[in-house]
Amino acid sequence: MAAGEEDNKPATRSSIKSHISFNNYPRWKDKLRENCYNRLRADRSRLLWKMRLPDSKDHSLRHEELVKSTFQDIVSDELRKIKGSPMENCSESSDDMLWEYDGLHAAYQGDCEEILLEMQKIFYEDLKSEQIGKELDGFIKLWEDEEDEYLARAVFENMHLNDEKVGKEVWCPICKQGVLQQNRHLIFCSLCELKLNRGDEVTLEFLRDRLAEAHGQHFDSGCRLNPKFCIQSKFDITALYMECQDCNTFEIVI
Repeated sequence: MAAGEEDNKPATRSSIKSHISFNNYPRWKDKLRENCYNRLRADRSRLLWKMRLPDSKDHSLRHEELVKSTFQDIVSDELRKIKGSPMENCSESSDDMLWEYDGLHAAYQGDCEEILLEMQKIFYEDLKSEQIGKELDGFIKLWEDEEDEYLARAVFENMHLNDEKVGKEVWCPICKQGVLQQNRHLIFCSLCELKLNRGDEVTLEFLRDRLAEAHGQHFDSGCRLNPKFCIQSKFDITALYMECQDCNTFEIVI
């Protein structure tokens, strides 16, 4: 064959499957599954808190949609992280070439659906197990009464599970029925005798955040009993305290 004919011969593109990045695809799949399962374990408590919020919709349907949506976000987020982080021994250009391959997109879509179903299965099986079942029973027992719904809302807000405030009212932590109000000098309850002197930076919003933080810290310590609140004056200073006889917690809120 003439040299000119050899020069004009079209170059054949090597198969994407022979590329080193494609051979690392199983590693990506395993890493994606591992990261998603770690997120599932880390975010399970927050998801349970969110499921406890009252809603006018059918609870079983809302919970199913909430779980699926949460897990979809986790899988999508972890997949983006893997795509943005080249694996070991793979150059960035190699990764870009790999992600342009339609076959890999289809493969990952199928694997993501598989991982999503596995996460849902694990989540619901854990809820039925003895240990997680007791934990869920603790949630229900702790927050079942209507007077305690403000606690679930406060912890929910403190965990930042959405960007909007769940409610503007701040319920009284002592009587649990009155709504806290404020004027230029005091924060007070509309039903009981709770009264707190306001400082320059003490507002209802600040008090709500402190209550949420106190409840969150108490729950994270491992205690599942409902803490109590009281007003006490010590050293000529009147303050709101949180106490729990089970774990011997006694600390100032504000």
